[in-house]
Amino acid sequence: MTASGALQGKICLVLGASKGIGAATARAFGGAGATVVLASRGEGALNEVAKDIRAAGARALAVPADMGVEGQIVHLMARILETYGRLDVAFNNAGSGHFPASLADLEVADFDEAIRVSLRGTLMAMKYEIPPMLAQGRGTIVNMSSTAGLQGVRGMGAYAAAKHGIVGATKSAAGSASG
Repeated sequence: MTASGALQGKICLVLGASKGIGAATARAFGGAGATVVLASRGEGALNEVAKDIRAAGARALAVPADMGVEGQIVHLMARILETYGRLDVAFNNAGSGHFPASLADLEVADFDEAIRVSLRGTLMAMKYEIPPMLAQGRGTIVNMSSTAGLQGVRGMGAYAAAKHGIVGATKSAAGSASG
């Protein structure tokens, strides 16, 4: 990773940072000069990604958190503000899916988990990310959705519903300064 400086000195939060797109984004932010705060339920993998970012020369703080639990989001944001005093960028990527199943066969628990983490987690994250950004007069929030959030996916009803909700919530928040 070589720092391009695009995010030099910025405090960037990545939710769902323990694997996949979240881990790749966290590494890219570090490579662009950011201090990266990583959050995810997967503590072991989360610590490995943070270790990789530090080994490449960037600053990283791993905070295990379940985005479906409001108190853990509150703790995460308090930790960021206590440690760094601000939040410049948030990449809300936490999610939970289910095995493909028709809606008739979908387990209610699978639906609830997809909504709890993907949709509710994104909304709660924004609820606590927006105030410090408004107070500092700047900030950027990027919410990860999916093409499933635009057109649906056969057999992935709960996932698609959560991603549709993220698209709607993001459009609503973008329409006002306070979300």
